[in-house]
Amino acid sequence: MTSASAALRTARRLKLALILVGAVAAIAATGGSAADFDIDGGPCRETPGEELLLRCPTAYVGTAYEVQIESEEGSGCSPNYDYFVIVNSSLPAGLTMSRDGLISGVPTVTGFTRFWIHDHDLSRAQGGPDWCLDDDVSEHEFSIYVDPGLEIANTDLVGATVGQAYSGTLTAKRIVALNPPTGDVVPATWSLESGALPPGVTLSPQGALSGTPTTEGRYVFVVKAGSGSAFATKELAISVRQPVVAQSPFAPAQRPRAEVGARFGKSATATGGSGTYTWTLASGALPAGLALNTGTGAISGIPQSPGTFPFALKATDAEGRVATVDASLTVAPRLTFKTTSLRAAKVGRSYRARIATAGGVQPLQWKVLAGRLPKGIRLDSTLATLAGTPARAGSFGVTLRVTDGLKVVAKKTLRLVVTG
Repeated sequence: MTSASAALRTARRLKLALILVGAVAAIAATGGSAADFDIDGGPCRETPGEELLLRCPTAYVGTAYEVQIESEEGSGCSPNYDYFVIVNSSLPAGLTMSRDGLISGVPTVTGFTRFWIHDHDLSRAQGGPDWCLDDDVSEHEFSIYVDPGLEIANTDLVGATVGQAYSGTLTAKRIVALNPPTGDVVPATWSLESGALPPGVTLSPQGALSGTPTTEGRYVFVVKAGSGSAFATKELAISVRQPVVAQSPFAPAQRPRAEVGARFGKSATATGGSGTYTWTLASGALPAGLALNTGTGAISGIPQSPGTFPFALKATDAEGRVATVDASLTVAPRLTFKTTSLRAAKVGRSYRARIATAGGVQPLQWKVLAGRLPKGIRLDSTLATLAGTPARAGSFGVTLRVTDGLKVVAKKTLRLVVTG
């Protein structure tokens, strides 16, 4: 140490002793052989107009911070045999200091903090070298400004689709506290720090991701946001997949596909994209009594009212891709008999009677379920007619069953009178 440096340090200690009071003033009167702080080449420098206060580099809320307090080479037992202690003060919330003088951590709140650090020689009694006899101490006041940090708010980016326009917006927040996280969205300047965006997609300085992806795959990259003197980086990813295509099992409806009171179940399907699909009703309404399973795309239930019901289904894959498909479901009225009685027939004369029904879904199939028809009369199971020439007179009771295209059954007992 030069004589000029020694003189300057002596002057600083005298000035410091004049302004300290009580216990701090007593501590200041340390031996000249104590380890001293490096205030010229160290990371914490003198503050203009306040030479006794050393200002460390600015910290930012939410951003890892690290600064190494250093001893001046050649003072005391340094550089290898001294240690640092914070006395009668504290560091900014979230920061700690090791015995070696490393201040580190993640600041949790903005503010300006002043604190005292003592630089102790490690004496022989404390495990130091034989030539370091006493625990001499040097002290200095330090300060750290904690400014608002910057945080990239995006966690997941929506998936992209080959051949379809893509857009997304990156956002950054000015963080003033961590517990709880507090901050507002602020404008930032964005850049690609590393990695690669999907071919066809670009990042603007304003944080807009846009373009038309050309190649399928998962693309991982790191973006950087800057606002004022605060910066933040974050790893993000965009997955590019084939388009999602949704298919409806009953669109367009050419004829009734459901029937009042009859259990119904059909499932929409989808291809492309990634992962499982979530199904929702994009527009229109399902018939009363039917519900959409959002996990499987199944539409099921028991329809309550007849009519034609147009609607649209939307399939969303695990990464946010969407496809919609228009559909229409016609619900037929419940199958019933309209014919309630038969006109009489006459022995030896040709007879023909049509059995009428309402509702139901074609085709219909007919059968004699019980009883018997007059000899010479038969049931046409396709045309739903009783036809022929009765051979003898009598009253004949018969139960008819009709089954429609949805396996719905209706039954009716009729009586055919044949006169002589």
